[in-house]
Amino acid sequence: MPRASRPSSLLDTRVIYCGDCLEQLRSLPHGCVDLIYIDPPFNSNRNYEVFWGETKEARAFEDRHANTPAYIDYVRPTNDEGSRSTSALR
Repeated sequence: MPRASRPSSLLDTRVIYCGDCLEQLRSLPHGCVDLIYIDPPFNSNRNYEVFWGETKEARAFEDRHANTPAYIDYVRPTNDEGSRSTSALR
C-alpha cells in the first residue's frame, strides 16, 4: 500500500544531491529516502570518452574489471549504502 507523501524531518527533500554516489549515500541518515538513482558502471569491458557541456571538455573512463567477482566487489559498497539509506522496503 503506498504511503502518503510527507516532508522528511531527516533531510531537505527539495534538494537533488549530486556527486559521487558512494560519498553522497554515506552522508545520508539511515532509512531517510524512498528512491535512489545511480548510474553505475555496467562491466561492459569498454573504454569511453565523452565531450561534456558547452565547453566540450573531454572526459574518459574505463568500464573494465578483472572478472565478474571483482566487478561485484566494486559495486557492493554502493548497493549496501543505498539499501541502508532507503526506507521504501522497510
